Amino acid sequence: MLAGGFAPWTNYAACALIGTAALKIGLGQSLNWRQNQKNQHAKAQGNKPPEKKTRKDSDLAVIAFPIASVAMAAAMGLLTLATFTFDTPPGVRSAAVIFTVAHVILGQGRAAPNPAVAILQAACGLIPLAFALTLHWDWFAPVALASVASVALALVLRNRTYQQKIAVARDAETRMASALDSMSQSFATFNAGLRLMAGNSQFFRMFRLTPITAKEAPLEELLTKKLALRLKDPDIIERLIDAARTVIHNRLRNSIMVDLADERFMEFIFQPTQQGFSVLVEDVTSRRASELRIERMARQDDLTGLWNRSFYREKLESAVARSQSDSTPFAVMVIDLDRFKQVNDSLGHPVGDKLLKRVAERLREMAAPDDVVARLGGDEFAILKLGERDSASEFAAKVVEMLSEPYHIEGAKLIIGASVGVAMMPDDGVNANELMKTADMALYAAKDAGRGALRFYEAGMADKARKKQQIEQDLRVGISRNELEVYYQPIVSFSKRRICCCEALVRWRHPVLGMISPGDFMPVAEESGLVAPLGEWVLRQACMDAKSWPKDVRLAVNFSALQFTRGNVVEMVRRALNDTKFPASRLEMEITESVLMNDADSVLASIDELREMGMRVALDDFGTGYSSLAYLSRFRPNKVKIDQSFVRDMSKNGASLAIIKAVKAMVTELGIDMLVEGVETLEQLEILREHGADEAQGYLFSKPRPANEIARFVADPAQLIRGRNLLTETSAPWAKGFERVNPSTVRALN
Repeated sequence: MLAGGFAPWTNYAACALIGTAALKIGLGQSLNWRQNQKNQHAKAQGNKPPEKKTRKDSDLAVIAFPIASVAMAAAMGLLTLATFTFDTPPGVRSAAVIFTVAHVILGQGRAAPNPAVAILQAACGLIPLAFALTLHWDWFAPVALASVASVALALVLRNRTYQQKIAVARDAETRMASALDSMSQSFATFNAGLRLMAGNSQFFRMFRLTPITAKEAPLEELLTKKLALRLKDPDIIERLIDAARTVIHNRLRNSIMVDLADERFMEFIFQPTQQGFSVLVEDVTSRRASELRIERMARQDDLTGLWNRSFYREKLESAVARSQSDSTPFAVMVIDLDRFKQVNDSLGHPVGDKLLKRVAERLREMAAPDDVVARLGGDEFAILKLGERDSASEFAAKVVEMLSEPYHIEGAKLIIGASVGVAMMPDDGVNANELMKTADMALYAAKDAGRGALRFYEAGMADKARKKQQIEQDLRVGISRNELEVYYQPIVSFSKRRICCCEALVRWRHPVLGMISPGDFMPVAEESGLVAPLGEWVLRQACMDAKSWPKDVRLAVNFSALQFTRGNVVEMVRRALNDTKFPASRLEMEITESVLMNDADSVLASIDELREMGMRVALDDFGTGYSSLAYLSRFRPNKVKIDQSFVRDMSKNGASLAIIKAVKAMVTELGIDMLVEGVETLEQLEILREHGADEAQGYLFSKPRPANEIARFVADPAQLIRGRNLLTETSAPWAKGFERVNPSTVRALN
């Protein structure tokens, strides 16, 4: 324009444009330089560079730049007006119009955050342009004015839309700030350089901050100088700072529990964000108290308040580790209550629970502060006691003595006992598993010794345990290989003067060890659970064997408590009878008191079902239990079997005979038969017959015999008398009239 020299006003407008443009370019470069300096400073400190065009500052460059922009727009508008006012080429006018409109439009982007500047800049550029178009009116002027008006309208609408978006964003920011301030937790965001970006009011109060002091405050300074909480452990600050760095590096959530000096708990939760990370600080005192209570409950026995098995195991492992480092000896004691089951079953579980609590109280009173006393389950307890073998022996003896003292519960005087097994560290084991195992072996030895005793582990106990384990393994194989046999011992009826029944007794012919006594393998079968399948096999085999006997000779089979507690014994018996076609009326079930002690109501219901099938029930080992009379009145057996211990002492101990006479009088009133087992002499036989025994069993008649031998006796019962040389001049009168069985009632034997 200056080079063309079209008119003075044109020259003046061109010079103004050049000056304002130079001023605006200079101010822009100054602002860019300052922004670069800030970016470099932030990078040097490890912070994220600040956003451009958002920092509100009061320096001259920031204030002057919008003024220069408005002035430049005005100069551009005046220059356009000058081109229309004075004689200038059309191309120059067009260029001036285009550049004016372009400058106004492009300038809106930078001026948008300041609505007044944006509107003033557009007005200074477009109003002179519109005025110039009216001065040079032609057919093109209306179109140009309409275009300018549309541009102006578009700029106004765009500015309004932008301002609406800004208002929405500010409203959302306000709501977010309000929501954060309404939180009960403290919340803040930090950049990658661990400097505070924003926080709610709770966070500011926790760190005693104001909006001014909070500006880009470093996390380390906040924790070390500003935190308004008294920490129980000041070293936790380093952990918090490390946790923040870890979150930034790994981009994973992290949390740390902080103990305060006032017994409160605060949880710092670090969460990664796009700029760095956020921190949520929450008072979790109530939650932590609940967690500790739950944790303690998980380690305590609900009934007694003692430690439970899992915590006892933890303490034992810790004691083992400590002993391995400093050679501190200690004892592991396992305690089992004697006769507790009888109390629990006869008086009920509430009384049993109270008894367990009393036992726990006595153990707690006897134990030293360093001892660990636990209830392992049921009526089994354990104690971990520091000290040598002598002190452990003295303490264990005291446990046996104190737990055997009477207990007075709900007006009843209860007397139980305790068996204690003791294992020493390191003599009897070098880890928790070995010590618990050897202590259990010692406990089994104490029980085998007659209960109410204590035993220390000895090497021979391991051999015995291994032998028992081997027996169990061989027994499992033996059952599948049909190594077991069923023997039968006859039972003689005094009134019928003949064999009325045979009791089935299992025997095991081991392929290597030969015949193994039931006393050796039956306890193992009971403990391992093999007695259930073994009992079913015995029942089936016995029914098959007894099918060939005379129809009036019954079969007696022993049933264990485990057969009633595992599986449906009624269905098992029904299957065996159906498969063997053996009549239920010829089957006699022998049970002991132990069967009735486990869930007596359920057992009695099963017994009633078996009775409905036609079976008879005999109560074995009568007189040796603790509550035989109670069970006798509850389920009324068809027969009671007097234990052989009474018969053995009958000739020497008048009390044994008195008991037999009393039992006979009682069962006669109840309509129950009385069988006496263990009869070995004619003298015993005569005494029992004289005092009303209904049936007798013992070696006087026959020892247990295999199936093929017993078949001959039941086919011709007189063989018992001849075989035992009982037919003498001094024989009992009833024996001389011993009946023979009608051969027609005997089936041919294979």
